[in-house]
Amino acid sequence: MTAILISLLRNVDTFEHIRSAICAAREYERERLGPMDAGVAASVP
Repeated sequence: MTAILISLLRNVDTFEHIRSAICAAREYERERLGPMDAGVAASVP
């Protein structure tokens, strides 16, 4: 159990990088899809 905790503590920085990358990818998708969705909604009478 202690070895697992030590391993996790050593990799906290790596987990933070992964989390940051996932958040950035989600934001990119939102920004990329956002204008198209707004354009479609604006063109529908």
